[in-house]
Amino acid sequence: MNDLSVLLLFLSSLLLALMAMRWLCDWLEQPSVLGELLLGVIVGNIGFLFGSPLFAVLMNPESAETLVETAPVATHVATIFAALAELGAILLLFSAGLETSVAKMKRVGGRAVLVAIIGVVAPFALAYGTCVALHVQMSVAGHLFLAATLSATSVGITASVLKDLRAMDRHESEIILGAAVIDDVLGLVLLAIVSRIATSGDVDPWLIAQTSGTALLFVFLTLVFGETLAARGAKLFQSLDKQNGREFFALAFTFGFAWLAQAVELAAIVGGFAAGLVMRDHVAPLRSASENGRVVPTISTTIAPLERFLSPLLFLFVGMQVDVTFFFDSMTLLLAAIFTLCAVIGKLLSGIVAGSNLSRLAVGIGMIPRGEVGLVFLGVGRGLGVVNDSLFAALVIVVFATTIITPPLLKWSLRRADA
Repeated sequence: MNDLSVLLLFLSSLLLALMAMRWLCDWLEQPSVLGELLLGVIVGNIGFLFGSPLFAVLMNPESAETLVETAPVATHVATIFAALAELGAILLLFSAGLETSVAKMKRVGGRAVLVAIIGVVAPFALAYGTCVALHVQMSVAGHLFLAATLSATSVGITASVLKDLRAMDRHESEIILGAAVIDDVLGLVLLAIVSRIATSGDVDPWLIAQTSGTALLFVFLTLVFGETLAARGAKLFQSLDKQNGREFFALAFTFGFAWLAQAVELAAIVGGFAAGLVMRDHVAPLRSASENGRVVPTISTTIAPLERFLSPLLFLFVGMQVDVTFFFDSMTLLLAAIFTLCAVIGKLLSGIVAGSNLSRLAVGIGMIPRGEVGLVFLGVGRGLGVVNDSLFAALVIVVFATTIITPPLLKWSLRRADA
């Protein structure tokens, strides 16, 4: 079979299996991202066990150079699949940006800012200190990437729990969601810094300062000029194509920002998030509007099908890179347990500064899940080759654990606060 035939069969089989796994997750009342990750682990390891060159490349992308001569079709299909997964990461962060908005960033109070800062700094420091104390055999860049992964927060799981409990109007919820906005920005700046260090192979104070300045300048220019550019661009494209101009512009704008982020040596997902951040208020309102007697859907609604197709491929791809034999390694399991503690304690500490007129415990618990954001960070680190197989497997377990424990703990803490 040629490249296209293999790719089509591969995607068709994956999507059918994905639907079954999502049904199972719904039945077990677990987030779908966990099922997607688990499916990737299962499929990837079965394929690797049976000696498939396609899954050999997916599990170890660096092996593509050695297999391109003997298995060119498998190598090409794996490369295309990895590119689709990267597009999924960009669109996922674009959607996260749409849910944030500049206006919301300006509204969050000082407490939310403090919670976000502690929520990034504490787990990062705990994880990095633990790496040093345990003498984990990795480069400094690997230690930094591991710490950065544990500093991330996936507020989507927390938000869904708050909605189920009809607690979105609680003060705790406002602090958690507001802190998550700042957390995303700080996390992406941190990711940009760590990525540059990993690429250069050296921890240079000037490089850190330069990357921090570039990332902050990128965010600043996005906030200052991005909204105007987005609004005028959307108006122009819609006049050129009244049917789909707005949607095409949204994608062009997102991919353009992702390219620009890479051009200034930041992660592409930083550009995707920035694009969503500036588009919401002027181009992508939350509610559908009426125009000339017809309903005009939001950008979130029209882009969602593409994002919902591509983002699961990201989690499948991350799962396929996990060698399941490391799950039976005592050192991997020990590291997973230790880093899960670091991940949980670091976020619980952020709740201390949330204020005295609310449940600090609930705020801290709400910041715990790593979910899809942690997987995006982990995927970037794996792609740069700075996270070894054992730690990669351990961090996947951390993502599983923090995502699973948050819903029941958050429900318990809110009920305890009301008692």
